[in-house]
Parts: sequence; C-alpha cells; structure tokens
Amino acid sequence: MEPEKPEAEYLRLVISDADKAQITVLEPVTKKTTVYPIRSSKPSLYATGTGQFATIISRAANVVEFFNTGIEAHGGHLHVHPPEMSPVQFTQAGPTHFFAHEGLNAIFNDGAGSLSVFKDSDLEDGEGRILPVAAPHHGAMVIYDDHTIVVTQKDGSASGTLPEKVKIIDRFGVTLHESRIVTKGIHGDAGNGRLAAFGSQDGILIVNQNGTQNLITYPTDFGTNWFGTVLGKKGLPHFFGYTAALGLYKIDPANSQITAVLKNENQSIVQYVLDTEGKYLYVLLKNGNLKVFDAVTVQLKTEGRITAAIPDGTAAADIPFFAVSQKVVYVTDPASAAVKMFNAANLKETGSVNVGGKPFKLLVVGDQKGLKAEEH
Repeated sequence: MEPEKPEAEYLRLVISDADKAQITVLEPVTKKTTVYPIRSSKPSLYATGTGQFATIISRAANVVEFFNTGIEAHGGHLHVHPPEMSPVQFTQAGPTHFFAHEGLNAIFNDGAGSLSVFKDSDLEDGEGRILPVAAPHHGAMVIYDDHTIVVTQKDGSASGTLPEKVKIIDRFGVTLHESRIVTKGIHGDAGNGRLAAFGSQDGILIVNQNGTQNLITYPTDFGTNWFGTVLGKKGLPHFFGYTAALGLYKIDPANSQITAVLKNENQSIVQYVLDTEGKYLYVLLKNGNLKVFDAVTVQLKTEGRITAAIPDGTAAADIPFFAVSQKVVYVTDPASAAVKMFNAANLKETGSVNVGGKPFKLLVVGDQKGLKAEEH
C-alpha cells in the first residue's frame, strides 16, 4: 500500500491578487507557482462543475476569463494536458453570479439581464450560449439535475435592482414554468439538484424542478432581517442561510423549519463555505478559529486556529480567505504573501508557500480525489 498523500497530486489552487491583474496557480504537492495575467485585480473566482476550469469574473471590466488546468477527469483516471488561459472570453455587461451543476455552468449578467450558459467543452472549442432572460437586474440562477434552470425575473414591483420572482427555463431559454410567487426582493440562492432555495425579504423561496413554489417563513425573532446568502449542495436535503445581523441557520424544506447553527455574536463570522461534496460546513471566526460542522447532522466536528485574530475594521484586502479540498484547508496570509495549509481532519498546520504579491481569494480546482493520470 502506498502511504496516504497529504494532497492530491493534480489538485491546483488559483489565487487572485488584491493589487495586480494576475492569478497565481499553485501546485500544492510540488509547491510550484505560475503567474498568468488577467484583466483586473480582485476578480471573483469559481470552479466549473468538473473542476477543470477556473472561472475568473471581472465585473467592473465586463469580462469573464477562464483558466484551463488541463486536468480532465475520465471515469476513474485523468487526462493531463499543459495548463493555459482559455481562448474563450465572455463580454456581456455586468457578469456577476455563477452557478455550476452536473456539467453545466451559467453566469448571470446583471447589466444585460442575460445568462451565459456553457459546458466545459465549450471553453476549449466553442463559446457557449447567451440567453436573454429578463430586464437588467441583480440576478441569479440555479441549475437542476435535468439541466433546466430557475432564473430570477424583475417586474419593477419592488424598487431597486433586486428581482421579485423566478421562472424555470430549459438550457435553450424556453420558458417551462412561469413565476408563481412575487416577493419584495430576492438575493442569495442555492440548489441540490431537485430543489432551489432563494433568500427573499418574505421568506425562503423554495422552487422544485417541477415548477411548484412555496415560501418558508422566518422565525418571529428575525424581525425585518432576512437571508441574503444561501448555501447548498447536491445530495444535501437542507440548505444553510446567513444574515450578518443574526448568523448562520439551517433551512429544512421538508418541515419548513429554520434553526440556528451559529449566532453571529459581535459580528464574529468572517467566512463560511460548504466543501465540494457537501459533507462539511466550515466557518471562520474573527478570533482566527475555524469551526467545522458535519453538514448533514449540523453537529460541530472539530475546531482549530488557522490564522491570527482579525481586528474590527480590517480592509477586505487584508482579511485572510480560506478554501477547502477533501484533505486540506488552505488560507491566505496577505501580509506575508503566503498560503498556509492545514490538515482538514485535525486542523494542524502542514506547510506554507510564498506565492508573492498580495493573495486575495483562493479557489480549489483540478482533481481532489488523487486519481492517476493515464495516456491513451
């Protein structure tokens, strides 16, 4: 038996920079880093559904770029090609929200009221599809298992840029199910393949892929507070909602209940993520501690310190940011231009790599499972 490796050989980290228009790609096993120029600093980073590509959204520059890791999963093995920036770029106005599910990816373009819909293969030899879906607004979408898409709509009944309702379309833009519930404003979304959950001022809007919709009302002690962020993953029957005023909560569509996971006392919650498989919920606190919850039972599994305490008023560019793989928690140290690594099981530090510049956000791409590369 080979000894257990601390990280998958073909996992890659994509690191954006707070000051420079570039990404740094780190190979954690070898510690090798490579810098690629992009259109702007501080882009948003998202992995496509397969993990082969990093989606780099520069909203202010109205451009979406893609980094191709060259690491392509084929069943139980990998095909590995030289990494490169993809020749494909999207230039719709105001690209903002990203969602990936079961091989299909979508970006909502706020300035155009359109969706950019694409598969990973489109980023090698095509360009995807642009679907006009609504008047321009701060929108979002969720992709279902059957590749239909629930997407926000703006009818103007609520002031501002937030949408009020959602409808379901197919991936070619044909409407399958019209909006059924109108809210006073929607922000935040998640999906598990069968259900989508949207944060709204009126409650959590649950939308089944068959078109049925219902609202889960907030607990009475919420007052006027509502979830502007929602998390979910395929296979996870419930969702998680966050409001800075109150904290992190579990949303259970089966019994229409919302229950507290972690209160945001003294505004202590800095960042929270679900891992790729929806097994664990990670929450970073201002005191530098990372709490790891079992995402199914919502029980605290472990906690440990992964960074120095973060003082109130710290600028966004100076706040540590973390990302997780199946084996490792990675966290930026902007002051020392480093990325630190912690064993995901016990949160013990296992290494640090100087990546230069001022690391801003982190993204895990490539292979997390430790698959072998094969030639054909």
